Amino acid sequence: MEKIYAVSALLSALILIYILWCFIEPFILVLDRAVLKRSSVDSSSEDKISIRKLPMASNDVTVSPDLRFFFFSDTHAEWCPVTSKRLCNAIRKAHGNTPLDAVIFGGDIVTHPHNIRRGCKYLANIRKCCEELGIPFYGITGNHDHEFEDPSFTPGFISLDNKSITFISHKDGTKIRLAGLTDSGRKNRVWYKRIPYEGTDPVILAVHDPDAFIHLDTDSRPDFMLSGHLHGGQMKFPFRIEFCVLRRSDKLPNMGAVQGVFNINGTSVFISRGLGCGILPFRFLSLPEATVVDIHL
Repeated sequence: MEKIYAVSALLSALILIYILWCFIEPFILVLDRAVLKRSSVDSSSEDKISIRKLPMASNDVTVSPDLRFFFFSDTHAEWCPVTSKRLCNAIRKAHGNTPLDAVIFGGDIVTHPHNIRRGCKYLANIRKCCEELGIPFYGITGNHDHEFEDPSFTPGFISLDNKSITFISHKDGTKIRLAGLTDSGRKNRVWYKRIPYEGTDPVILAVHDPDAFIHLDTDSRPDFMLSGHLHGGQMKFPFRIEFCVLRRSDKLPNMGAVQGVFNINGTSVFISRGLGCGILPFRFLSLPEATVVDIHL
């Protein structure tokens, strides 16, 4: 009996520690760095998706990038212990090391539309910080944002939804397009076949759901892609059960692309863990993340 009591006490302690950590982890912000290098874009069809996991920052990249962005996603402001003040401090720190070309938000301001005031206030603080530093602040909408139709509230960022803008490489003056795609939500979802740019310049695509990649026409796939949506799994389980069972419709994560840097059919892709929590207010083995993204042509 004593052994049974001891085992029960140990299991109870482990469960308690697990629960406590799930509530603590959302408060821990990781300021990360991702290096995306251009490669030849593969024209494979959707049923021949090739995914290769890459290191976040290769040690061999010592030269200055063509462009440098600060990317964050999925604030879900109802439960986002990472305050806008902390995120602004991270932006200032990143900009102080090497100047940023832009701050980019990857979608999902809030989980529920009736909380949009809180989400817009959060992003307004980020906009103010960017204005003080002289950095443009761009963003796209996520699957939780498509129901937001009240014109009296604005998210604070310059919208990239189905638009594109031009940047200039710091190294050789090459024109680079930053394009964005809107998200139509998880119900009656519309997948776009083409990005909003038809030229020959290198393209960086900001899109909330990384699965958008496999629905693009093969000749419209970008050179680089920034996305979020998956929260890094938010609650890590063995064998990716959270995707195999709970989110079976998500294709790329069930093929191994959940968080980090990947080469997907020749496109360099970064998938962020995001900042906030979705429906459940906790995380496990998926720390909140904001990322400095270096683009190398």
